[in-house]
Amino acid sequence: MTAIPTFRRAVGLAVVRRAVGLAAVVVLTACAPIVRPAPFKGARTQVTGTTLLGPFDGQIVDEATGEPLQDAVVVGVWSYDRGDGFIGPSGSESVSVQTDEAGRYRIRRAPLRKRGSSLRLVSFHLLVYKRGYASYRSDVLQTGGARRDFTGRHNRIELGKWRERDSHADHLLFLAPPREVTRVSSWERREANLDLYAALGGITEEDGPDPDSGDTGTDEPAADLSDLWLEASSLIYPEDVAMRTGFDGEFIIEDLGDFPRSHFYHGVLFRAAEHEQNYDFSFRVWHKPSGGLDPVVEIFRENLPVEVSAAVTDETWVYEEPETGFRGVAFVDRESETGVLVSCGPEQCIDIDTAIILAKYIGDHVDQIKLVTAPEDGADPETEDGADPETEDGADPETEDGADPETEDGADPETAAATTATPTPDGENPP
Repeated sequence: MTAIPTFRRAVGLAVVRRAVGLAAVVVLTACAPIVRPAPFKGARTQVTGTTLLGPFDGQIVDEATGEPLQDAVVVGVWSYDRGDGFIGPSGSESVSVQTDEAGRYRIRRAPLRKRGSSLRLVSFHLLVYKRGYASYRSDVLQTGGARRDFTGRHNRIELGKWRERDSHADHLLFLAPPREVTRVSSWERREANLDLYAALGGITEEDGPDPDSGDTGTDEPAADLSDLWLEASSLIYPEDVAMRTGFDGEFIIEDLGDFPRSHFYHGVLFRAAEHEQNYDFSFRVWHKPSGGLDPVVEIFRENLPVEVSAAVTDETWVYEEPETGFRGVAFVDRESETGVLVSCGPEQCIDIDTAIILAKYIGDHVDQIKLVTAPEDGADPETEDGADPETEDGADPETEDGADPETEDGADPETAAATTATPTPDGENPP
């Protein structure tokens, strides 16, 4: 048998390998979608090429001040169609990121998970959502008409602050939000329903008397503060926590029971459904307490035995419980006369920095605190008749209404602190 010379065998193998490689390229090219030309420029101030594939980057700032906006949600959406004769939509892909401290975002190239010989990538648009601001779309203006100033690279987006006359219903209609934005904008649905109800002639809570002013809207005497409850649940929503911690489960919202709810205190628990306590998150809010903020500061010092830092405000306490791993962040905002204590389980907040980020978010929204009318019997709506299960009628027989006279309006710091040593989200001390 005649042996094939080594040189000829090597050349033959090289030809075969090259042919196989070209075939693979042809197959992959046939599967990849056809990309239409981008309708937007590469960049404003320099020659930068771009396609619908990306990447995309830019900065988001406050329209009035020019200050960068951190933690804005930025979503890039690629849309496809398919077909040769009859052409129809063929779904979309999306990528979500958040802006950094400088307000900058970067979205990498399209994931191209969709494949097909007749598939075409036909459009890309960008959505920006930041609570407290009017949102942004790269393809259309909220006032109507197409947007012409979007650029793929080095884009600058100026968000205007939300105005009282703006409509949440129109805002959500404009957004047509993808899944990533739906999670963080879900709080607007109730507001949108109220807007629509008011547009049809209904009267909303906002049209009624202002509990903070004590005006009942009638000739009756003004309500006493004991008839009001602090409402702090709008400072942060479950989706805000999940977006920052990566939690993909469900939260059940409950009131904490360590302190009685009053016109100056509200404790809120986000209990992780079907998860152990280490996944829970809670926050306690004291707002304009009758006894001032000093008793609240004593509670913070007792529960968080660390030196004061400036992580959130100039008076911030940051602590990690050694035995349970729970992360606690407390701060006092003297300007708004508010104290906040955040507690986060180790499986929810994987590090103390995550707990600090959540505390900062709450601190940025203290203006959302309001007063609401308490139930007629002053009881927690979750109980059948407001009674303490350990007593027959919920009242302390030694007092007229079941309240401890020494802890009313500001609380005795020694007594209050003793009941909440290193609080965990559900108000119980860790084992």
